[in-house]
Amino acid sequence: MKEISFLGHVISGEGIAVDPAKVETVLQWSTPESVAEIRSFLGLAG
Repeated sequence: MKEISFLGHVISGEGIAVDPAKVETVLQWSTPESVAEIRSFLGLAG
């Protein structure tokens, strides 16, 4: 096995990286348009 995906990360012999599928999903989100949506995003992003 050359790499494994675990908790949103890809672990390989070269190191640890963020799973590209997860990044693509976040990039496709629409821009928050209300205060409630912004608060929701900030709660998720930490």
